[in-house]
Amino acid sequence: MSMKKIVEEWLGLVDYNASVEAQNTQIEKVKSGRGPVVLGCEHPAVVTLGRRCEGDAELRSSPAEIESQGIQLVKTQRGGHATLHSPGQLIIYPIISLKEIKLGVKDYMHMLMAVTSDVLAKRGVNTAFVTKTPGLYTDKGKIAFFGIRVQGGVSSHGVSINVSNNLELFKNIRSCGKDSENFDSLISRDVNAQCQELFIEWFAEFEKVYYKLQPREVSKSRETSSLPLTDPR
Repeated sequence: MSMKKIVEEWLGLVDYNASVEAQNTQIEKVKSGRGPVVLGCEHPAVVTLGRRCEGDAELRSSPAEIESQGIQLVKTQRGGHATLHSPGQLIIYPIISLKEIKLGVKDYMHMLMAVTSDVLAKRGVNTAFVTKTPGLYTDKGKIAFFGIRVQGGVSSHGVSINVSNNLELFKNIRSCGKDSENFDSLISRDVNAQCQELFIEWFAEFEKVYYKLQPREVSKSRETSSLPLTDPR
């Protein structure tokens, strides 16, 4: 069994619904046997409502008020509650067969958080993982968000990281179902980064972990090594 190569693709600033279509296209390719792909992008301002949202209960502003600010409102099939994307926030969508690497959803989420934590640490930003809420927090607030969907053993959706986005826009929602939440970003910590360059750094870290998770037939070394799936600290 040969090792499937993982590749990255930067989409730039792309409409949220268009990114869902791009993910669906890649999902079908992965299901048909192609290797995994990690999509990176930014979105115009949009509030997405996950499967755990109940009506408009997680909106602090009315739909009309949100749309009047130029923010799109979209229901999505990913897990989780409400979140917000806007330019300057890095969005990462790994399309990967969890069945092939024999990884459960919980461990996959831990892997996404561990990779993100390591990438931020290399930028001088230390984060902590809060068990009940899939996210990474600095001493000032939440800086990274996680929400995935798994169809037929193939993951989609994924990670968002506050880089240089407008944090004030989060006031329109109860982020991840919370009544109150503080937020942080790289630019707020005087860390200058472009979303595309941070995506390249994130992919490089994710790629290393991915190849360690290959099935036993592919990597005999896995028999004597443990998975890097500890909670980020």
